[in-house]
Amino acid sequence: MAGYKMDDITIVGGGPAGCFLGENLAEKGFEVTILEEDPEIGQPMCCAGIVGTERLKEIGLNSENWCLTKLRKGVFHSPSGDLIELTRDQTEAHVIDRAKFDRSLAEKAVRAGAKIRLGSKCQRISRQENGVSLKVKTPGGTENFESRMAVGADGTNSLVARNFGLLENFSPTVCAQAEIAGEIENHDANVYLGNDLSQTFFGWVVPAGGVYRVGVGDKKANPFRRLIKLMGRASLLPKKPGKKIVNFSTGLIPERKGRKISGDRVMLVGDAAGHVKPLTGGGLYLGLSCAKIAGEIATKALEDEPSEENLEGYEDAVHEKFGQEFRLGNQARKMLEEMSDDDLSEFLDLLNLPEIRELVLEHAAFDRHSELFKALIREGPSLIRRVGARNLMKYMNWFVDI
Repeated sequence: MAGYKMDDITIVGGGPAGCFLGENLAEKGFEVTILEEDPEIGQPMCCAGIVGTERLKEIGLNSENWCLTKLRKGVFHSPSGDLIELTRDQTEAHVIDRAKFDRSLAEKAVRAGAKIRLGSKCQRISRQENGVSLKVKTPGGTENFESRMAVGADGTNSLVARNFGLLENFSPTVCAQAEIAGEIENHDANVYLGNDLSQTFFGWVVPAGGVYRVGVGDKKANPFRRLIKLMGRASLLPKKPGKKIVNFSTGLIPERKGRKISGDRVMLVGDAAGHVKPLTGGGLYLGLSCAKIAGEIATKALEDEPSEENLEGYEDAVHEKFGQEFRLGNQARKMLEEMSDDDLSEFLDLLNLPEIRELVLEHAAFDRHSELFKALIREGPSLIRRVGARNLMKYMNWFVDI
């Protein structure tokens, strides 16, 4: 067993949130070690890789640097087979090269002074009198690490969260995604809805450079079987001989509920903290924004002691910035999960009504779904007069308690 390593902070997980936080803290002079279990940053990846252009700039990142495709419109495929298209004049989202994106954040963390240990899997973590102790399997054997505090950036089923009693409920959405090589003929993000495809989520087809990313998520059914069904249904996929899957991956999308995000000498960021958009599962902007908040709270705590009391402001700060986003997103997700196929088709048909389409195009924000939800609630009474109470109120009622 190798010797001990004492740092200010050990971050378990070398994904975007972990590396972003590591850079933030290393720049402030703290000793930071990032443990990444995979031998390479950015692999494996199960993600459509769509990011909003403006919100990423808010946290100092430019998605143009990793852009594979600029999305021009969203296309919703209803269970009845109808298409609903929404197009804006300006590009709001990019499909990015996730591996390149992740590696760039890791490189920035290293340049700031953080140390990254690849192929280093945390097997156990526990509190000690003046810090935390980690048992880590490395390429050279087993090592013990010690630091004043730890951060779990280790994904939905976080070992750090489980070892510190921060994960009380585990009910993730399981996703499967294939990358299919073929000539890209459009720049649309396609969303497929229907209970035969997913009872609790949706399917997607997104162009990404020289491939289409095709995926399905579900809590109740085998997503791989549903993915095969979607690949047979999606008319825009290449039909030419030689079409082939160049990559296949699976992943988990967390739920926010049932997770504490801090405790005595520990914080969670990214998927480990459940920091994803409830409606779509996207977590890049939201996860990085919350990691930035975590850096501010951890900095103040490390100047004293990273006790539970000194770290509890993290939850409050996240709630202040994104509480409404989580609440409204969860309500919309619950509504969609309980809809029948007929309800889903009827709901999507509302988007073809000029009044609804205008409202959506004016207020929809890629990384801030709550802006649209609030607009729908605010405009509800006038919309009822224009599109009819029966068509609208059955869906608006889901939000009356918010």
